[in-house]
Amino acid sequence: MNLLSTPRRISIALGFFRFLKMFLGLVVLYLSVKYFGTTFQRDSWVLSIGFFGIILVFLYSPINETFRTKYIFLKEKKGEEYAMKSVNSLMNLFSLSFFLIAVATILLMGSVIHVLAPGFDSSQGEFLEWMIVSLIPYFILQQQGNILIALLNTYDSYFYPELISLLASVINILFIVFFSDQLGIYSLVVATTLNGIILVSFLTVMLKRKVKFFRLISSESLALSKPFVAFSVPMYLSTFCTQLYMLVEKSSCTRFGEGAVSIFDYARQITNLPHIVFSSIVPIVMTPLLSKYFISGDEESFSDELRRFIRLLLYFTVIIAVLMQTNGEQISYLLFSECNEQFVSILAYLGISIVLLVFVMICGQAMIARERVTDYAVTVAIGNVVSIVLCLGFVQYCRLENVALFYLVGQSLSVLILCYKIRIKGKWQMLKDVLSIVVFFVVSCGLLMLFQMMLKDTFLCSQDKLYALFDLILCGIVVFFVFLCSLLLFGKEDRNALYNGILGRFKHKR
Repeated sequence: MNLLSTPRRISIALGFFRFLKMFLGLVVLYLSVKYFGTTFQRDSWVLSIGFFGIILVFLYSPINETFRTKYIFLKEKKGEEYAMKSVNSLMNLFSLSFFLIAVATILLMGSVIHVLAPGFDSSQGEFLEWMIVSLIPYFILQQQGNILIALLNTYDSYFYPELISLLASVINILFIVFFSDQLGIYSLVVATTLNGIILVSFLTVMLKRKVKFFRLISSESLALSKPFVAFSVPMYLSTFCTQLYMLVEKSSCTRFGEGAVSIFDYARQITNLPHIVFSSIVPIVMTPLLSKYFISGDEESFSDELRRFIRLLLYFTVIIAVLMQTNGEQISYLLFSECNEQFVSILAYLGISIVLLVFVMICGQAMIARERVTDYAVTVAIGNVVSIVLCLGFVQYCRLENVALFYLVGQSLSVLILCYKIRIKGKWQMLKDVLSIVVFFVVSCGLLMLFQMMLKDTFLCSQDKLYALFDLILCGIVVFFVFLCSLLLFGKEDRNALYNGILGRFKHKR
């Protein structure tokens, strides 16, 4: 017996690729600071990427999120040829929307510049215009790549797209180092466009080898794309509410003076680490797998696989959350060379919120696999609306860290609704798994706090960056040891898999 089931091995491997990509992204960020600094050219790059990023999220992320499930249903019920014709039609719909958005952007460029950069003068505004026009190919290629990757995932192809994505980061690094002197900030534009061309070309070749009916450009009627669009419509509600909350959150933070938005953003970027990694693993691996079980009527396998993903992803998310609760002071010293009390409190609230967010994401994808998209979208929207109401109604009476508390309240409500609405065999067993994870979180926090109280005055010194880093690593080792103990004591299924996997490998070696 293998140590882990195939889906979980795939999840771990994809997680490794994502962590590696994040590391390369940090290298790109460092080189960007070194070669481009904080000039208005760099600002124009950030604004342009952000402008197209908003369009991609609002218009296409609901389709991207539900695409894998709907394609599997169409292929199983109406055959691969019909399903692929629908995909070809969807690609035509994208092409039409790309053209219309590009034309509208160029015609309304003055208004776009005014909204994006009201503080830019005329010469800076002209540069931003050229930057936006230069990134139109990026916008087109990015969405095409997203759908092609999702389509490949439905045929159990996961790693080639990740390798190409890593290659893209390497190309960015090389272009910055070798061409920034000649091209300036446009070296990033050229690298980004080249990455998109390589990705789409490579994925197209792979898909044509796997599926004879696939066409990147075809004459299929736009009407055939209706199943994908209709299936994703409820997700626009949750997408809109999520983006609206993010806007309200940043607006609320501006009430607390200069730097408040940045402090909150730094804490959010740290706590979002598990979500960034798992938000790609869950729809790529878990959702297609659960969809196949649902179509075949295998409720037991559906339930078992969902519980395995909950345990696997939540345990690792909780390990990070524990460190956010107990080591916020050390993280603050590493970032700011001082203890920022607001940052520490925000980190603690968001650390709990990210665990809830990952749980919502897992259960939500399980509901998508059952074609209950509306229930999931409404649940996410309710949580965000509650957070928005709390921010708008009470932020003037509160402190900065209470904004994070309002977000935690909204996510908690979404979790409660999902636990009530989700339909799986062995639901109480799933809730017991969640309860064991909660116990692990509480025990780990208590042990680390006791550990720090005993050693802080005599050995650990949070006011020094080196010792703060050492303290963080040491606490990480302790909480991981607690995780192993809880697995051996309470995780019977995972303990047996661990034991049989190690024993099997030992016998194999002999």
